[in-house]
Amino acid sequence: MEKRTKILIAAILIAVLLGGAGYGYFFVYNERWRIPGNKIAIIELEGEITGDTEGGTHPETVRKLLIRAEEDRGVQAVVLRINSGGGTAGASWEIYQAVKRVEKPVVVSIGDIGASGAYLVAVAADEIVATPMSMIGSIGAALEFPFDIPVNESKEAEEFSALTSGEFKDVFTDYRLNESERRYLGERLAIVLEVFLQCVTEQRNISEENMTILAKGGWYTGEEGLRMGLVDKLGNLDDAIEEAAIRAHISLEDTRVVSLRLEDSKVIEEAYSVR
Repeated sequence: MEKRTKILIAAILIAVLLGGAGYGYFFVYNERWRIPGNKIAIIELEGEITGDTEGGTHPETVRKLLIRAEEDRGVQAVVLRINSGGGTAGASWEIYQAVKRVEKPVVVSIGDIGASGAYLVAVAADEIVATPMSMIGSIGAALEFPFDIPVNESKEAEEFSALTSGEFKDVFTDYRLNESERRYLGERLAIVLEVFLQCVTEQRNISEENMTILAKGGWYTGEEGLRMGLVDKLGNLDDAIEEAAIRAHISLEDTRVVSLRLEDSKVIEEAYSVR
């Protein structure tokens, strides 16, 4: 009986040792096979920002992707990859507001260019990372006419196409632009610029002196932008991902980086490989 007891105890000890070894093999040595629970989502903003559904970046597309990232409990932070020279004021404003509504950390990574309306979108983020050679800034507004406008009003209109109820109702309908209309459009542009500057002032710690310079509408390199307060750090997309992980208080070793895109009204999530 005593011998059987010893054999039973020995068998239990062997089972415990084997079980422990198996656990160590699968959960320690094979930790690399475990799927991380945390995610950082990359959303791309490419080309012209426009309300037109054909080509460019549409505000509704970005909004849906941001909502998906916000609602996904696994996503701890968002990296907004910008490569755009801007677009229409209204569409840019919509995306700016959508980014501001995201409660999770948002880091912008500017590639070749993040200017005009695209920079307006960028300032809504918690942090902006740009390469030293990125083109940024171009703060302001511009009007493009569907016809050639004479340098001044001395040249008579080539075409008269409308009768209107108000002095400025037909500004865009015929081939002329008198001085009164030029002043009127300048005032409209000044109002748009004021809104743009207010957004930048609220989101960025930029001196009054630099804001005066920026109001002229010029563009700058990423390196110049760092000195002026337009960006927070110089780096590439991977650097922006690292900054997003820091802001979310997570380790990249325990995080999957995914890209989100919209295809046929469905959000597609794909793996992104950190280089």
